[in-house]
Amino acid sequence: MSLTLFIQDIRESEVASLKGTISDAGGVGALKFHEADISEFKGLKTLHGDWMIYMRLFLPRLLPDAETILYLDSDLVVNTDACAFFDHKLNDIALGAINGPTVEWSLDHKFLRMVGLTDQDRSFNSGVLLFNAALWRKTDMVDRAMEMARNYAPYLISHDQSVLNGLFSKTFYELPKQFNTVVVPQDKPLPDEDCIYHFVGSPKPWDPLGRYFHGNWRLWNSVIKRTQFKWSDFLSHHFTAYGKRAWTLRRSYLRTLGKKQS
Repeated sequence: MSLTLFIQDIRESEVASLKGTISDAGGVGALKFHEADISEFKGLKTLHGDWMIYMRLFLPRLLPDAETILYLDSDLVVNTDACAFFDHKLNDIALGAINGPTVEWSLDHKFLRMVGLTDQDRSFNSGVLLFNAALWRKTDMVDRAMEMARNYAPYLISHDQSVLNGLFSKTFYELPKQFNTVVVPQDKPLPDEDCIYHFVGSPKPWDPLGRYFHGNWRLWNSVIKRTQFKWSDFLSHHFTAYGKRAWTLRRSYLRTLGKKQS
């Protein structure tokens, strides 16, 4: 199994700490770093000013030798054997994901209705995905995804996730629930279980003041302590950006406080 990390604007010392952490954990068959090119996504909605989220739509094209691709978001704690994903055979299905609420309860319900889905159709979170990469290439699915993204750009509340649900709501392969266990800031501390924890919403545990605003900061911190990541090194080079991040999330902090107090 090979591991490809898509990166943007990180320093050599940070790449070195990633390599060291992976090596300490036992390593992988092949490790590659891919500098993200976001030029294709200009004009689409950003997430806090970032287009990086759309990169997953291009994975079957960027990794042309891969038959199957496991995509994992960067806001996960993987507490299980990732190789277990490949026990699930997609065959003639283009995408595997973890089932979520029906379209009626999705943030993208208006857009999904626009593309022909009903309130009873399924939806999924795009933080953990299993791609049938060979089928994507055979059916020109990257181009189809980008066509939908550009045609409906103003309506993509959940960005790439909106597009993927629009294309695959009716056909995606359902992966086990424990592969995408959602954790929101106001959740009480969770036990250390055999699953993948997904820190959705904001603030994240690693955001400014995350220790005080996120109920599962300790869960995340217990993992960080086993890596070669150094907070002092990070803050010395990214202090200004980190401060801007706090300002960007100011409404999220207030919402989290309100939910904790209710």
